[in-house]
Amino acid sequence: MTHVADLEELRRLLAANGIHTMQAAMRSKDLAKLGDSLVNLLHSLAQSMVANRFEGAKVSGKTLASALRIANLRQFAPSRLDSHGLGDSVEALIAFAWIRGAFSIPEGATLLAQELRRARAEPIEAKYPRAQPAIAAFAALLQHICAKDSTRETQSQ
Repeated sequence: MTHVADLEELRRLLAANGIHTMQAAMRSKDLAKLGDSLVNLLHSLAQSMVANRFEGAKVSGKTLASALRIANLRQFAPSRLDSHGLGDSVEALIAFAWIRGAFSIPEGATLLAQELRRARAEPIEAKYPRAQPAIAAFAALLQHICAKDSTRETQSQ
């Protein structure tokens, strides 16, 4: 399990780059690069848990952009972004939250797996039948991140 101290160097890197808030994180193209790998790892782990076999999965920018909207967090992302840009913003936000300790990799994967199972049990929109469970799962993760971030800000005041 990742310990808080293990990520201290990455937290220093956030500070050195002026990334102190969710909004600043969502504007960081470099943080989005790390987030891309993290998002795909989390999703692959969750898919493996649900399928009961090892899976490798990539998450599209459209899926992440939809999750951002469903989580009612679109207003935190930079304006005038297409789905790809919004997906990058979500990836950066997830990396930021992980570095700050809002969730561990096992916690994130478990939350996604629970939501994937739940979403697959419900009726899905015919428009995006394969992506719908992933959208719901990442929306839940984003809401978890937002709740943790607001708790952290309340405690620091």
